[in-house]
Amino acid sequence: MNETGDVALPVDLVTISRTVEQALAPGPDLPERSWVDATTGQLLGQLGLLLLEDLGDTDPAPVRDLHRIAYRLLDRHGRPDAGTPPLHAYEYMRTLATVTHSVAALYARRRRDER
Repeated sequence: MNETGDVALPVDLVTISRTVEQALAPGPDLPERSWVDATTGQLLGQLGLLLLEDLGDTDPAPVRDLHRIAYRLLDRHGRPDAGTPPLHAYEYMRTLATVTHSVAALYARRRRDER
């Protein structure tokens, strides 16, 4: 259950890690836009789920900054749309993957600390 009393979906760190790895994998060419859009959608959902979890102390400045960046990426007004150039959509996806990776690391550390 999350802070608002809603039942949160389980966080699957293996799936999140796999999605992040695919998004950040180097390639010789720009991936197909449909793949970028699908991967972006997965990452948005995964980051949203992670942010519903208790990630521990949010007082340190780097953690606050990470939260601020994450919420800015989730904001609908900043997301790529059909008119966004492919390279910009690709860079957004990669930034989203990097931030998702960092938030997942906070989540994993919090889970370890609880044991």
